[in-house]
Amino acid sequence: RGIYHTEEAEKFLSPKLEDLHDPFLFPDMKKAVERIELAIQKQERILIFGDYDADGVTSTALIVEALRQKNAIVDYYIPNRFTEGYGPNEEAFRQAKEANVSLIITVDTGIAAVHEAEIANELGIDLIITDHHEAQEKLPPAYAIIHPKLAETYPFDELAGVGVSFKLAHALLGELPTHLIELAAIGTVADLVPLLDENRIIVHYGLKTLTSTNRPGIQMLKELASISGSVTEEHIGFAIGPRLNAVGRLQDATLAVELLLEEDEDIARELAQEVQALNEERQQI
Repeated sequence: RGIYHTEEAEKFLSPKLEDLHDPFLFPDMKKAVERIELAIQKQERILIFGDYDADGVTSTALIVEALRQKNAIVDYYIPNRFTEGYGPNEEAFRQAKEANVSLIITVDTGIAAVHEAEIANELGIDLIITDHHEAQEKLPPAYAIIHPKLAETYPFDELAGVGVSFKLAHALLGELPTHLIELAAIGTVADLVPLLDENRIIVHYGLKTLTSTNRPGIQMLKELASISGSVTEEHIGFAIGPRLNAVGRLQDATLAVELLLEEDEDIARELAQEVQALNEERQQI
């Protein structure tokens, strides 16, 4: 595995939360956090614009939860893969403007959305892009961009979209959001990023949290997937991830985000059953 030193081996075999990097090592992190803080203070409407795969829906749920914790007025939007295609689109941004949104934060998407960023500027909406996909030659003219591969001062460039969201939540809440690490672990494993460095730490602790999770949505998913005992990365890769992915493959992925955020057990059970039915349909197809 290319590990030749005791210290490296120690880090690899016994991941520690204190080895997670400082989120403010991202060049635009301070700028992004200050803009979000201002929006919360002024009670502006914030829209989280996500993606429809497991990484995208966990990213969306994670950042929505962090913002709700700070009493922000926040809503989320995930494009429909059939009618809108991938990534931010002009029509959705125009609808956001009509709904009085003045700040849009993308998660797990947006680094290629040059035209949409221009539209946001035209509409007077500030756009913060958080993403991990390959950047194109031209970067969007956004208010702030948080992207590990574009951040020379950031020590690790293999974070999943949800890993980037986790770093933003950390910066925003002013402390390590361990209560969100299970969401970060699901997206990280499901998106197949290398389990090294921060990803390994996130998944190591995320699996422990998933094993004893209090989240009704995840409890119901585990029940339907017959997961008992310690949750492993295989459970995410072959049971939890595919179920969350199935939603966006067959319809609008909002249901998956609702399930992850739901606090009521009975509602979570119903939502999980819908997700389960979609997954069975996907398997049939």
